[in-house]
Amino acid sequence: MPTRILNPHNIGHDEDWEGNNAAFKCPHCGKVFIVSGQIHGGQRECPICKRSTGYCNNKGRMSGGTAKIDW
Repeated sequence: MPTRILNPHNIGHDEDWEGNNAAFKCPHCGKVFIVSGQIHGGQRECPICKRSTGYCNNKGRMSGGTAKIDW
């Protein structure tokens, strides 16, 4: 399963990460979706195709947190 781990100091053009919230672009269908460490418990499937899963923990981008997408 391919994984893209977000670099907190080098966020890509089609992704974002603020605090414990991250936005990803699904590699399968192109839908941009948000994952919240608090609201979604740190994990959310693509709401359209369900073929990718984004993760973001509660620590936050600048506090040593992690964010990634698997597909």
